Amino acid sequence: MLDSSLRSELYAKNSEIVLEIPAVSRLMTLYLASERLAADDMIPISKDAARISEFEDHIDIPLREGDSFPVRYMLLRLMFQQSDAAAVALAEKIAGSRREFVSEMQKTAMMLGMSQTTIHRCDVVRAERESSIASEIADAAAILEEHIAQNASGAPALPEASDRVSTAKTTLRDVARLLSAIQANARAKNVLSLQEELIQVTLSTGVRVVAMRSPASRLRTLSENRITCAWLMMSDRYSLAVTTGSTVDGISVMTLTASLNQASTIQPTLQLYQEIDTFYTKSVLTRSGEKYPGAPEAAENGELFSLMYLDSVDYIHPKTDHFLTPKLDYIGNAPYPLPILRGTMTGQVLFTLKDGTRIPVRVGSDSDILASNNIISRGIQLMSRNPNLAYSIMGIAVVLSLALLFVIIREIRKILYWQRIKSLEDTVQAARSILIGEQKDR
Repeated sequence: MLDSSLRSELYAKNSEIVLEIPAVSRLMTLYLASERLAADDMIPISKDAARISEFEDHIDIPLREGDSFPVRYMLLRLMFQQSDAAAVALAEKIAGSRREFVSEMQKTAMMLGMSQTTIHRCDVVRAERESSIASEIADAAAILEEHIAQNASGAPALPEASDRVSTAKTTLRDVARLLSAIQANARAKNVLSLQEELIQVTLSTGVRVVAMRSPASRLRTLSENRITCAWLMMSDRYSLAVTTGSTVDGISVMTLTASLNQASTIQPTLQLYQEIDTFYTKSVLTRSGEKYPGAPEAAENGELFSLMYLDSVDYIHPKTDHFLTPKLDYIGNAPYPLPILRGTMTGQVLFTLKDGTRIPVRVGSDSDILASNNIISRGIQLMSRNPNLAYSIMGIAVVLSLALLFVIIREIRKILYWQRIKSLEDTVQAARSILIGEQKDR
C-alpha cells in the first residue's frame, strides 16, 4: 500500500516475494498498447487470434480472421473480459508476433525497474488452462483453507514462484512500479477508471453495441466511489487486485493485493482503506510562499537573498509520530547569475522521513535582484526586503506629489488670472486708440 502523492510505502507484507501473478502480463499489455498505438488505430484479427477467440465462449462478439476492431474495444475486451484473443491481436499489431511482444514486455519491465519480473506469455488464460498448477501452490492453498477453517491466528507462509512458471512471475513491488507508469498514461489510466461502458463495433452482420463492465466495479461501489481506479484478475495461481483512490480523510493511496487461488480480495482491500484513517493522518509539510529557515543564498554580484518555498506539499505520517528527521538538506548552485526574479527556482530542500523516503520541495528567491548594481537598483532591493520602509517612502512620495500638484494648480490659476488681466488691458488700449483716432479726424 502506497501514499500515491509521494509514492511512500505505508504498509507492506510479502511485497518482495516472487509470485506467479498472470495479471502482470495484462497490465503490461495495457501499458504498451496505450503508449504505442494511436487512439483511432484498428486492430486486425489474424488466423491465430481468431482461433483463440473460438475458446472464449463467455464473450458474445466473435473475432474472425480478416476483421478489424477499434483499439479501445480490444483494450476493454482484454482487461474486462480477460480475452487472450485480444491480447494476441494487440501483440501482433505492436510487435508483429507474440514472441517479439513478450520480448518487448520484458524490456519494458526492466526499463521500469521491475527487476524481479519475468513474463512468459501474453495469452495467460490459455497458459493457465494448458498447464498444471504448481504443487507448491496447490499445497499452500490446502494449508490456507485448513488455516481459515481452524480460525487460526496469523497467516501461513506463501510459496514463491517455481522455475516451471508458464504465465508470469513478479513481486507486488514490481507491479506497483508498473501501476505507477499506467497512472502516468492518460489512456491506460482511463481504462482502469471505468466501471462500465457501451461501445459500438462493426461486424459483418451489422453494427453491435457491446456493454463492457469492469470486473472491479463492485469494489468501487462498496467503497462509495472513494476508489477511482480499480481492476482485478482472478487466477488459479495468484489473483491480483489493484486500486487507487482516497480515504474518508482524504489520504490518497494505491493498493495492490495478491491472493492465493481465487480467494476474494475485495474485503481486504476495503479494510485497508478503512484502517489507513485509523493509523495515519495528513499534515502540512510546506506552503508556497513560506520562508525557508535556512541560510540566504548569494547572487553573482555578492547580493544576498532569502529563500522561500515554491510548492505546497502535504505528507502522510502515523498519528503518533511526525515521522520526520530533523535534518534538512538544501541542494543549490550559488552564486546565481543576474537578474534573479522573485519565485525563480534556485534549488531544492529535501525532507527525509524516518523510513528513508526523501521529499523534494522547490525553493527560490523571495525578492528581485536586478542585473545592474547602481543606486536605483540597490534602493529597489532594499525596499523589497523592508516593506515598512517601502510603504513610508511611497507615502512621502504621495504627499509630495499632492503638494506639488497643489502648487502647480495654484500657479496655473495665477497665470490664467494674469492672462485675463492682460487681455482686458489690450482691449482697453485698443478702444482708446480708436477713440483718439476719431477725435483727430473731426
